[in-house]
Amino acid sequence: MSKKHLSRREFLQLGSTAAAGAVLAGCAAQETPAPEAPADEDTAIDAPAAEVVELDAMSLAEYEGPYREVWNAFNASQDRIKMNVFSINEDTAAAHEAKVAGGYLPAISLTQEMQIFFDANNYEMAVDLSSFDFPWWDRFTVDLKNAWPDLYDLPGPRSLDPLQGYVFTWQYNADLMEEAGLNPQEDVKSWEDMKKWLDEGTTWANSRDDVDFFWNQAWHNWVFWHYAEMWPLAWEDGSRERQKACYLGEAKFNADDSPFRHTFEWYKEAYDNGWLPESFWTRLWEGDMEASYIAGKSVMMNHGPWVWDKARAAGSTFEQAGLPSTPPIGGGPWRQYAAPPNIDNQWFMRAGNKDREEWPQVMEAWNWFFSPDAIEMRASAEGRKPLYKFDESIDVKGPQYQAIIKECGTDGGIWADVEWVEGITGAVLAGPYRKKGSKGVWDWESNGNNKLFADVMTGKLTVQEALDWMQANWDESFEGLPA
Repeated sequence: MSKKHLSRREFLQLGSTAAAGAVLAGCAAQETPAPEAPADEDTAIDAPAAEVVELDAMSLAEYEGPYREVWNAFNASQDRIKMNVFSINEDTAAAHEAKVAGGYLPAISLTQEMQIFFDANNYEMAVDLSSFDFPWWDRFTVDLKNAWPDLYDLPGPRSLDPLQGYVFTWQYNADLMEEAGLNPQEDVKSWEDMKKWLDEGTTWANSRDDVDFFWNQAWHNWVFWHYAEMWPLAWEDGSRERQKACYLGEAKFNADDSPFRHTFEWYKEAYDNGWLPESFWTRLWEGDMEASYIAGKSVMMNHGPWVWDKARAAGSTFEQAGLPSTPPIGGGPWRQYAAPPNIDNQWFMRAGNKDREEWPQVMEAWNWFFSPDAIEMRASAEGRKPLYKFDESIDVKGPQYQAIIKECGTDGGIWADVEWVEGITGAVLAGPYRKKGSKGVWDWESNGNNKLFADVMTGKLTVQEALDWMQANWDESFEGLPA
């Protein structure tokens, strides 16, 4: 083993791998070898350098740069494995899957851009993460080892995500907001305040030739599924528990008191008032909406952590700020939505890895990727709260986290009284009972929810007819739910 000078962090990163004991023991054995007869100059032969195993790890497309730095830390910590980082996006996912079908096998993969969720129909494509020595299960604050296998009654888990589910919040260009004479962090305390803010901001933006939109919105089938479950939280009868009841067959999606009625009525009100862009369902998420915001041409969006970072990386000079998404109606609590803990998606290893000669190195890289030092770096890279216990407190970087997430529900925070809603959703709980190949409630995988929202906004469907569509999808898609 060649000698390397490791910093304290690099040493800790080395020590956090599952095979650290063996590596360090191997080094010690080479540093204090058994006595040997001195070799003749003519017969001395240098030991061959250990072969470096190169492996590929997928990254989030938005954070490929930071994830390269994360894996560079691993690469610097030892000299037997080199991790190469790549990413795909939604428009290249099919090409990636074709490459995998042709024999390409990355060591570590990510479900997100492929829109994979592990269930009884596809779980065997991924390694059972309980089938090898993984030292970090007791570090997670959610029972990620057992949540998925208990839900599906199958061996697993098959994927891991050690960070809080994605958080969708208001995000705005503070420079333009100040020009508009608006201060939402001071003025928005209720749902009615928010509507007044949207109305005044839209009027101001429409008066400006250099501003595209106040509320900048485009289409994303996966995000709109989350929006649909986020907006009802402003109402007392829109809670996640009531939403779960619909998914589990205990209540009807199309009932008079359906929590999802609020979703469509709210969007219809916003669209009819001109707060949303015309035909927003035809606008591209990145090419239209994000690009306009990053260029300083629109004021705000409701978004996850990505564009906070994208704007900064693109050199945008405006200050960014935001606030939680759903201020309350009628004096109830202000609730902030987070996507559920990812027990059925995100990071995984394709099953073929267990059969390859490099499986020990794949395991070593995987185990390091979930070590305390790696999780600290990953949380800051993505700006997401870790679901993980550390020996010492950490301060997560990331503009959305710093501006909003850490201020919600925290003593002394700007929104100390905001309640987090981040548990398992009805969609996840009903997953084991979904028929193979079915639409599901929202038909979002095939983008069926796009036409649904378009038809409601343009008056081709009533809100009740939209809810009837959801209930019909549920009736067709699920069977065997407990009575």
